[in-house]
Formats: sequence, C-alpha cells, structure tokens
Amino acid sequence: MPIVRYTNKQIKKLKDRTDASKVRAATEKQIAAWKREEGVDDSKLGPIRAVPPMTDVAKLRERLRLSQEEFATRYMLPLRTIQEWEQERRAPSEPARVLLYAISRDPKAIARALRRGA
Repeated sequence: MPIVRYTNKQIKKLKDRTDASKVRAATEKQIAAWKREEGVDDSKLGPIRAVPPMTDVAKLRERLRLSQEEFATRYMLPLRTIQEWEQERRAPSEPARVLLYAISRDPKAIARALRRGA
C-alpha cells in the first residue's frame, strides 16, 4: 500500500468532499438513516468534547514579546516544536491546542503554574 504524504498547507488546500448544503438540509430522519446505512452506533461513541480553535503560535508569541526560545522555556515546550508549528510543518496536537488556548487567555497564570518546583 503506497504512503501519501502531504504538508499541512497541502491538506488545507484539498477540496472537502462533504456536500455542506446536503448536510445543512438533512433532517433527523435522514441522519438516522445514514447512521444505519453506515453502521454507526451512537452508544459506542464517546461524549462530545470541544477542542479549542487553532492558535497562531507566532502571533501569540509576538503578542507576549517573547523569542521562540523564551516562549519554549517559559511554557516548557521543545524549541523545535515551536519552530515546526510556526513554519506550519506540524500542527499542535489537541492537548497542545488546549495549552496554547490557555496561554492565550492568561499567560501569566500558565507560566506560574508551570514554574519548576511549584
């Protein structure tokens, strides 16, 4: 089986194959029928959870007036990870998105919580 690799930029440019108008116009009855056709059992799905939106790491860091190295040190993140996120070679994982969201909301509190020996 061939492995296809895409950058995050390429993935964002790919056309979504979902017919948004069909989804918006769907009735509960149609959705239930689609679930039956696909064999989806809601009882086996986990609870709905919200994932914070993507944070522009470079803008956040600049707003805080920190270098990449200072940001990485203050929030206990690998410098290379910060660089990868800012260059859009990698995207933050869900837990990282939560941390970045928290930093964007209250950077001083997060920095205090992460201080070594706290």
